[in-house]
Order: sequence, then structure tokens, then C-alpha cells
Amino acid sequence: MKAKIIGVIVVVVILLCGGAGYFLYQGNVKQEAIDKKIEEISGVEKKFSTSEKREDRINILKTILADMDGYNRSKDKYKEVSEKYESFVSSMRGEFLKEYDASIKENTIDDIDNLEDIETINTNKDNLNELLSLIESEKKYTFSKESESGQYIQKIDSLIESYSGRIEVLEEAQKKAEEEAQKKAEEEAQRKAEEERAKTHYENEYFSVDVPADWAGSWSVEVQNNSLGRIQSTAYTFSCHPQNGSGGGATVYVLDMSDTSIPLTEYARTIPSTCEEIGFTSSGNFDVFKTEAGAGFFSYGATITLK
Repeated sequence: MKAKIIGVIVVVVILLCGGAGYFLYQGNVKQEAIDKKIEEISGVEKKFSTSEKREDRINILKTILADMDGYNRSKDKYKEVSEKYESFVSSMRGEFLKEYDASIKENTIDDIDNLEDIETINTNKDNLNELLSLIESEKKYTFSKESESGQYIQKIDSLIESYSGRIEVLEEAQKKAEEEAQKKAEEEAQRKAEEERAKTHYENEYFSVDVPADWAGSWSVEVQNNSLGRIQSTAYTFSCHPQNGSGGGATVYVLDMSDTSIPLTEYARTIPSTCEEIGFTSSGNFDVFKTEAGAGFFSYGATITLK
């Protein structure tokens, strides 16, 4: 009986030792699998940190996200490995977010309402548009939540909108300034043209007179009331004293012929008998005559045109 009891005890001890050994073996297998996977992830982590090209880093992130998703879906997964994946992904994403933040900061103009340089604003705006496109293409990898990427996009959109508004204001002001400058330039050009024309041109409501360019500064005109009784008459005396050549002159008479009750002989009394009729103005009410003296004025080179 005693021998049987001892035998049973021995069997139990053997079974217990075998079970402990099995569980110890299983534990070692699990730890080896965890260590191997973590080492594998650490190798990728090192590759990411030493990669100089951004394109390589984003591809590593895409690959590790796919690997993590596949691992977490598998039956043989361990908490330690999943946590390592999560830590690595979070670290990688943090690097890309730092790049986004740096670019936003670099292209943020704090005092936008006082900046006058359109080129600088446009450059920053273009940079932000490029960043926005980059984020749109990468957001499913570099952000853990869509709401987080939305905050970045909203911030960038707001900056771009403010820059566009400022550019519009500056371009409008620039356009207005250019228009005013052009207007002033045109007015100045017109003034100078009129000044130059005045040197060789005279004009009133009845006729205009033009003289040769080389007469500039050497001719003049005087206006006198030559009316007599009911007859309205005006005399315009032109004189020319060119530096080279003899001087001369002419007088132009404008008679108001609108009062038909006045005899023509009365009108003749207001002008010299030697006058030559030039003709009536377009209204038909004013008859224009001229007479010349010395070397003459119109016969010397000036011209008269009735209106």
C-alpha cells in the first residue's frame, strides 16, 4: 500500500514537472517571437531615422502601417509588439507633423494687413498651396484621425484666403495708382501739346489760325471791339516779326450779320474798303473779312479756317 502511494506521488511530480516545462517552453517561444518582431520593427525604425529623402520616409510609413494592420488582424499577435508598432507609427507621424508645422510657420505673415509686397505674399501663398496639396495626398498616412488633418487644412485655407484678399486689395490699389499716373501723364502730355500748339495756333468761335513752326515766339494777335451803332464787329490784328525776314501783319474782321433790318451799306462802314471777304461761318450769321499790311501775314505763310 505504501509503495502504491509513493508511486502515485512520483507520477504526479512527473506530470507537474512536465507541465511546468511545457509552459516554460511556450513562454520562451512567445518571448522569442516578440523579441524577433520588435527587433524587426526597430530595424525599420533605424532605417526611417537615417533616410535623407522624404519620399523614402513616407514609403516606410506606408509600409509599416500596412504591416501593423496585418499583424493586428492576425491570430498570433502580442500586446508588446502592437504597442511597439503604435509607438513607432506615432513617432513617424510626429516627424511629418513637425514638417507641416515648420512650413506653416515659415509661410505665415503675421502683419499681413500692412505688407505691401505682392511678390512676397504670392510666394508664401504658393508655398501654402503646395503644402495643402501635400497634406491632402498624405493625410491618410500621416494623421491618426481625419479631424486632425481637417484642422491643418482649415488653418492653411484660412491663411491662403487672407493672402488672396490682401493681394486683391494691393492689386486694386496698384491699378488705381497706375490709372492715376497714366491720367496725369496724359494730362501733362496734353498740356505740353497745347502749349506747343499755342505757339503756332490761335482759335476763337469764328475761325482758327495756324502759322509755320518757325514763327513760334515771333507772332501775336490783338482783339478789339470794332462795333458801330447797332452793328457788332470785332477786329483781330495779327503781327509777325520773324528773326530772319521782314515783318508783316493782317487784320481779320468778324461782322454779326444776324440783324437783317440793317442795310448792307451800313455794315461796310465798319471795315476798310480794301478788305477781302473770306466767307461766312457755318452758322451763316457772321461774315469774315481780312486785310493785310507789309509783308503780309496769311500771304506770308499763315492760314485761316472758318468754323
